[in-house]
Amino acid sequence: MLKKVLSSELLRAVLSIALIYFAFRKVDVLHLFREFTMVPTWFVVVMVVYFVMTTLIGGIRWSWLLFDKTSWRDYWNFTRAAYLGGFYGLFFPTGLAADAIKWVPLLGKYPDLSKSKIAASVLIDRIIGLMAFVIVGFGALLLGKSLGYVFPPILLLVFGGLFVGTILFLVVVFYFDFENFAKRYLPKFELIRRGIQVMDILKKGNRRRILHCFLLSLLAEPIWMMPMWFYSNVFGAGISLLQVYIFIPVISLILLLPISVAGFGARENLFLFFLVPLGYAPEKVLLVSTFGGVLAVINSLIGGLLIFVKK
Repeated sequence: MLKKVLSSELLRAVLSIALIYFAFRKVDVLHLFREFTMVPTWFVVVMVVYFVMTTLIGGIRWSWLLFDKTSWRDYWNFTRAAYLGGFYGLFFPTGLAADAIKWVPLLGKYPDLSKSKIAASVLIDRIIGLMAFVIVGFGALLLGKSLGYVFPPILLLVFGGLFVGTILFLVVVFYFDFENFAKRYLPKFELIRRGIQVMDILKKGNRRRILHCFLLSLLAEPIWMMPMWFYSNVFGAGISLLQVYIFIPVISLILLLPISVAGFGARENLFLFFLVPLGYAPEKVLLVSTFGGVLAVINSLIGGLLIFVKK
């Protein structure tokens, strides 16, 4: 297993280096570095605090899946676990691999919850976040098309398919009784029945929690995307907030593919692909993209510090 992880990381590192070279080969890297160093310290601090707030939103959403009543202590526990997941994600091939272990610190905090229930909540939380992201992304694509922006046809097919899948999933969750179905039709299939029991977060009584988490995700999507507009302003790139909301969901979806380390290289090329044809200077686009990646890494490294914070 370790060998596979290391080999995947090596492959991603090689791809990142190749993509970074391809993105930066025609620009003055030293000039870009100088502009990086001119970013005010206060701006970096403010953005780190902003990321703390957005991570807190994710922790709140996750805790809502498991409890009807939550406290700030719960928000802290789940936000810390989410930060640890972000930190682990720097070293694993995909975010899903990090999800597989980020719930472990919660076991000692909530002994009344079973391992299977906490682990299942990670999956459902990921699905809920992805569904909100897909709905916002599909809407952004349609808006972009209506405004005359050009997207590869494959993206419309992918987002359209994911949008339909999201609607179907919501219909199944809110109108299908998993528990009854297992008792009625799967009494002899113990393994399948237990699998459905593990996913008891989807039971009828928990639908209100799921709805609240889904609505929170929808409301938070614009907040999670807005930092790119802040970076554009600090570097004078001129990218409008509307364009951020149109292109960032598309870029973020592609970046879910495990093809680079922390998105470096792939993110820069995607920014160039979508924004340079609109007339933006490649140097400014690369500054915005790379700065966003660096701050995301800094935010993830906070999770490494929280390993030593037990309370």
